[in-house]
Amino acid sequence: MEPIVETEAGILVEEGDEVGQAAAALSSLQDSGVQRHLVEMLSQDDIDRRVIQKGVRVVYVGQEFSNINYLIRHRARNEAAHHFPANQISRQYTSHHLDRIPKEAFHLPPSTVVDDLLENYFRLVNPGFPILDQEVFMRQYRSRDPQDPPSLLVLQAVLMVGAHVSRDYPDRDELKSAFFRRAKMLFDARFEWNRDVIVQAALLLTWHSEGVEDVGANSYYWMSVAVRTAFGLGMHRDCGPSTLVPQDRRIWRRLWWILVQFDVLVTLSYGRPQAINLDDADVPLLTTQDFDGLRDNVDAEFVMHHSSLCIVISNMLREVFGLRISSERRAAAVRQADRQLAHWLTNLPPDLRPGSSGTRVNTWPASLHITYNNFLILLHRPAPNLATARAVKTEDIEICTSAASSLVTLFETLSHRNELRCLNVFAVNSLFTTLIQLSAEMRIKNPLLSANATTKFDTALEVLRALSNFWLNARILLRLFEDSSERLQQELRIGKHRAETRRNSHSTPAADAATGVNSGFELDEWTGMDDITLADSAQIPLEGAGGQIDWKYLYWENSGFNPLSPFGDLGLYQLSTNMN
Repeated sequence: MEPIVETEAGILVEEGDEVGQAAAALSSLQDSGVQRHLVEMLSQDDIDRRVIQKGVRVVYVGQEFSNINYLIRHRARNEAAHHFPANQISRQYTSHHLDRIPKEAFHLPPSTVVDDLLENYFRLVNPGFPILDQEVFMRQYRSRDPQDPPSLLVLQAVLMVGAHVSRDYPDRDELKSAFFRRAKMLFDARFEWNRDVIVQAALLLTWHSEGVEDVGANSYYWMSVAVRTAFGLGMHRDCGPSTLVPQDRRIWRRLWWILVQFDVLVTLSYGRPQAINLDDADVPLLTTQDFDGLRDNVDAEFVMHHSSLCIVISNMLREVFGLRISSERRAAAVRQADRQLAHWLTNLPPDLRPGSSGTRVNTWPASLHITYNNFLILLHRPAPNLATARAVKTEDIEICTSAASSLVTLFETLSHRNELRCLNVFAVNSLFTTLIQLSAEMRIKNPLLSANATTKFDTALEVLRALSNFWLNARILLRLFEDSSERLQQELRIGKHRAETRRNSHSTPAADAATGVNSGFELDEWTGMDDITLADSAQIPLEGAGGQIDWKYLYWENSGFNPLSPFGDLGLYQLSTNMN
């Protein structure tokens, strides 16, 4: 017989009896006043005036078709408000088996370590993504006031990010894993009753990389948690008309626009649908007032301009890459995207513009242009499928080439400044985009252009090797490109030998295909194009004639990817055997 234990509600059940414990919890819920929560909220005489502050639960009443919205509008006189106060609910009714949280979740390292990791986080990460109010958080941490402690969930998550960007800890990976594990224990138990904290913690936990699961774990999963929680709280609606205290209004607006940024970056990384549709939101754009009370090391200019860039990208992702978009509409959307991106670029403040003498070459201005140039390549590179490809223009090639060159320079500069550790996981995908672009340019016939692309490719590969010290997905990509670069160099040499042999024997591409000599595309098949430039290659016909291959083939059909690499089984990277 299992030993008898007493639940939080004072009910005796067997220790292993999950059903009995669940029934006891339900009984406790029914016996409590918590089921009067909705009645009490709708019965408040001061529902328009009660301040939503610490100890008050915020309730988002939804859109007009919501029943709660319908009922509350009969009492509330403030028609513009979407967020209303309610009594706080005891943690025992919102949590999950608090008594089963492992003690490890409440452990912290020595205070000297905690102080160092917090300092690293607020110096290297929070300035660009001000998820936390540093002054408030540090005051709570230092005061050790049991009535006003910092969120333990957020503290463990912050320490995890602080460990990620620290270079003085040889056991950095072990520290990160420990802090993540503790934060996850608290999250799973719903230890925090403040839902704002869940959004903050989930954003921070995007800095953790565990294994290769990218749906039910890692940044994609945690962004889903953050966005859905934010929707439940109504962070996507303007909280200005509500009675939220000014500090919370500022935090909410910052959190919302950081969510928008991360959602766009996740979409660019994985090619999955956006979680946020900006048509469903009415949060005002960030202004300098939203950073009041923060210390000077917060880069407000970066946050505001990165948000505006992500707004453009978010809208263009739907217009350009929508599943039901016609080719004509897509082409028009690309032109519109170029106009909007140009407008964004020309309206940057001087110290955020590329090439300006006053440009700050550090993490945040560099991150801004990493996002910008990454999207340029994704927007303008040719489609891999000839059936759906639009006409390739000279300007498309020039834009992609220029963007890749800029990305290499940005990453190399950050590497020299030892600031790669400050980049989040989404930067790895931008470097992935860069390497794919450069691997295509390495196949160009002109030896000068090919050599230039090879030099940049090698530089980018070294940056990826440095990033692999911080991110698992960077290690996976490093293996991919190291294998691929060896294959590529081998094919370049084989291609020259085959071309010379063919010229000496006066063979033709058709004859080679018949004898099985030519199993794929070599650069030297660009007969009579020894002096071709990168821009000129845009004029190659969409369907090659006489052995001349469309520029798009440089990307997909023979870009040197090793079929044994982690992505070798994708049709996208298979070598073509039907090129003539």
